[in-house]
Amino acid sequence: MAHLRKFTVCLPNLGNAFLRKFTFSPKKYVCILSNSSWFYGRTYENINCKVSSSVFSKKGYGYVNKCVVNMSNTRKFSLTNCIYKKRKQSKEETVAELEEDIDDSLLEDPYFESIRDDSRIFGFFESEARKSKGIGTLVLQPWVKWGASKRTDTSGQLLLDEAVALVATLPGVQVVAKEIVPVKSMDKKFIFGSGTLERLVSQVRGSRDISCIFISVEMLKRGQIIALEEAFGRKVLDRYSVVLGIFRHHAQTKEARLQIALAELPYMRKRLFGEKEHLMIIEREKHLKTALDKLAAVRAIIRKRRTKNSLPSVAVVGYTNSGKTSLIHAITKDVRAEGKDQLFATLDVTAHGGRLPCGLKVVFIDTVGFIQNIPTELVASFKATLEDAVYSNVVVHVRDASHPDYELQGTTVNQTLNSLPLPKDTPVITVANKMDLETAKPKEELKGVHLVSALKGQGIEELLYDVEKEVLRVTGRKMWRFSLPTGSYEIQWLRSATGLAHEEVDEADPQTTRVMAVLTDQELATFHRNFGKQ
Repeated sequence: MAHLRKFTVCLPNLGNAFLRKFTFSPKKYVCILSNSSWFYGRTYENINCKVSSSVFSKKGYGYVNKCVVNMSNTRKFSLTNCIYKKRKQSKEETVAELEEDIDDSLLEDPYFESIRDDSRIFGFFESEARKSKGIGTLVLQPWVKWGASKRTDTSGQLLLDEAVALVATLPGVQVVAKEIVPVKSMDKKFIFGSGTLERLVSQVRGSRDISCIFISVEMLKRGQIIALEEAFGRKVLDRYSVVLGIFRHHAQTKEARLQIALAELPYMRKRLFGEKEHLMIIEREKHLKTALDKLAAVRAIIRKRRTKNSLPSVAVVGYTNSGKTSLIHAITKDVRAEGKDQLFATLDVTAHGGRLPCGLKVVFIDTVGFIQNIPTELVASFKATLEDAVYSNVVVHVRDASHPDYELQGTTVNQTLNSLPLPKDTPVITVANKMDLETAKPKEELKGVHLVSALKGQGIEELLYDVEKEVLRVTGRKMWRFSLPTGSYEIQWLRSATGLAHEEVDEADPQTTRVMAVLTDQELATFHRNFGKQ
């Protein structure tokens, strides 16, 4: 956004004086590019300038469509040249404040809605949910029986269980049937063999309870969706479309909605072939990226402010529903960090203040959860969300110790982290969460990780000491001991600047207080400069 400082207009022949153009500012006439001294120094009110649309909005951001100057021999004129002054970024501006300046038409574009059609599934679920009490869904998990595509890192049953949990996260969905379907390849037009397809079609068409079919593959081709929907006579979904639907349902902020709008474009691009539609997608993608880049710039300012204020940050990442938010709540006691037993409950980056055992203030950052078999385009759309993990001092990787696919989920998160420009020297601390559950893996099988129950508060203290050790190491801080006058300004300064790990009045000399504080070399030098060496 920018303030409109002045605009230049063109007028026709005004008698003997030929005025080619002149310039208005919001209040005062700036200059005349002609020899007509009659206008010189007059404000636009004095020459009765009327603007057909509001030039300046309540926030000072404006536009000019058309102006009329009520003088003889004049005509309507349009804007020929605008001079803008960039709006200075407020130091206190937040992402939420900048979101208000983003044009809502990016998210509510009726013309673009017309080409979405069935490329997006959120509207389908809303309309179906209104028709009935629930949306009956058949979940099919293709399983390659042999060959290079056969997976050895998991089982068909575990994949089916995750697929059921995934689609059931959508509002109104009821899984009425589920099945592992052996296939030779995912590339066939109908995916399934002829005999299997005939059996499934008969099952679906003979059931009144099945409204749609969820085939748990990364992304179906356009031809596959058309062929399968014609065969089944029902809506067909893939993992990409289901995850998009979940994201749309859980999105709270405008930034999250912008990210989802960007994430759906690659999905649509592969299903629309008209040149006009593709040009619209390209144009929309450009505007969405511009809006998200502005929000990312504000996040960068916030991160820079944390660095300037010597405030370390700890990013908490993990597979979806592994307990990231619950762990942050257990550490910070922040009521905003409320864990939910559902997939992708967190889409927006949230920062939560806390203290380490040494008294040092840190920020714990909650991030969007990861999941397997999702195209890279979907992850890329949430780049701004994941940047906070990239620029953090320490990363805490939360894993669900009770999940049968514990190893695969950990591998998925590590692969995603490796795809980000995360510095190689960033320490990553691994946490096995949900150790209080009976289905948790045996402790002897969990080597080199912190055993934690965020719900019960078990293992939090040991984890924080490890986080503290890494934060102090990467930020160059050290623990210092001082003996200072009780109630002195020195103690107040240390308490406000860094927090105190320990503070105790000397029993033998009540006028002296022993304190321990965590300081960088620069903070220690500032302390010595203000109070002298202690």
